[in-house]
Amino acid sequence: MHPPKPKRGRIVSHEFPAWGPLFKLAPDLVGEFVWAYEVELEDGTRLQAYEHRGTQRYLHLDHWERAFVLVWSEDREGGEDPQYEEADSSLLLELALGKLDERATLFRQNISKRSQRIGWARSATKHRISKSRSRHALDHCLAIFEEDPPAGNPMARAPRWVFLGEDLAGIALEIIAVRTDHKSLMVIHAMTLRSRYRRIYEEVRRCNK
Repeated sequence: MHPPKPKRGRIVSHEFPAWGPLFKLAPDLVGEFVWAYEVELEDGTRLQAYEHRGTQRYLHLDHWERAFVLVWSEDREGGEDPQYEEADSSLLLELALGKLDERATLFRQNISKRSQRIGWARSATKHRISKSRSRHALDHCLAIFEEDPPAGNPMARAPRWVFLGEDLAGIALEIIAVRTDHKSLMVIHAMTLRSRYRRIYEEVRRCNK
């Protein structure tokens, strides 16, 4: 599956707040945001930009509860419209709230220091990512979020925790683990970062610079 293609967009209004998209996505969190502006994409889609009062991070939503992330490019010329790419709305909301990197900080400070609480399934090295590379990515992860187990696998019932980080060579990895009965983690998957997580990872990096 190919990632969504970025679309160019321009700010068209700073004057007419529209709260509908945020009310649909997170009605209990509306008070934590301020409406900032409206963007029109090249295909006519309108995005409402909301800034979180605490983190000062932005959340861009359309009227169908789709979320978009601003694609930052150092090569973009000054007068050129920026690009926006659709991404997972729940993850972008957590990013705006600071949850993804907050979990990563807590993990680095606590669990990752206790190596006995991290186990490794045989599938963890299926993609030729060594345990040492995975361990470094875990110890220096930038984002952590939860995913539902695969729908097509009846044996996989436990929620999966996704860790995004880099190995010693600076290569971005995705690490997936599940909790065990002993409150430990079992790493079940590790590979170089796929496109499905790439935009979230890059946005977390940008927010933490």
